[in-house]
Amino acid sequence: METVTNLIDFIKDEFVPEPKQVPERIKKELTLDLEDNFCPFCGHPLEYYYTNKPRLLITIKYDITLRVVHRRCENEGCVAAASNRSFYNPTLDLYMLPKKMYAMDVLLLIGYLIQQDNKTEKEVANYLLEEHGITISQPCVNKYKRVALALGEALIVGNAERIKGSLDKMPFRVYSIDGLSSNRSRTLFVIRDLISGVVLGSALLDKHDAEALHEFMEAVFLQFGIPDYMVGDGERGLMAAVRKYYGDIPYQYCHRHFLNNMGEDLMEALYKALKKN
Repeated sequence: METVTNLIDFIKDEFVPEPKQVPERIKKELTLDLEDNFCPFCGHPLEYYYTNKPRLLITIKYDITLRVVHRRCENEGCVAAASNRSFYNPTLDLYMLPKKMYAMDVLLLIGYLIQQDNKTEKEVANYLLEEHGITISQPCVNKYKRVALALGEALIVGNAERIKGSLDKMPFRVYSIDGLSSNRSRTLFVIRDLISGVVLGSALLDKHDAEALHEFMEAVFLQFGIPDYMVGDGERGLMAAVRKYYGDIPYQYCHRHFLNNMGEDLMEALYKALKKN
């Protein structure tokens, strides 16, 4: 154990954030082969067919140069042999989308950051670079966001009854409704139950007026129940929809959005200076 006579060496004496070190990526070269080398149709041993050209697979932690081994059945009486069907490891389709470079864990993280943390596409791109060393463009985040939203919607539909059952057991419902910026004129709106944190619905809307927001909100409310309280930002279309269609439901302006907006207005110069450092 070390003995000291002063704590000054352990106390930070300045409060300007140090530049963040971008994490170093771990590079791997992998060849993915079948675990079971028998034809699923006839049980005959599969023979080597070919290996794909290398492709890049980016996961949260690794940059993988991946080659995939294809095998085929040469049993003349097998339907797989007759159709010249080839087989490869099925886990490839679990973790990698066709013609996509970023793996499923990156896609799910993008969806989480946008739906749960309310990050914009630019903030997601910055986060992935600063926290994981992943370089991704804002338009690319938008593409993966759409896939993540589709997967999220599928999960919501498949679990709608269970989710509603859980909400029905709660003493009251508190829904947050957030409008997140997107590319061009489209805006992503997300409705989430604040108590459980479950996302109840999301939609990319071309129009942001009261009618468009009301249509989206009403579809979610009909499926999961009308909220007793609502929390949201100051988006004009959302505020108009709340006043016009849900005037009897208490609406609270989100404190986090309020502080963010106030900070941008009052401390913009300082924030930019800190970012440079």
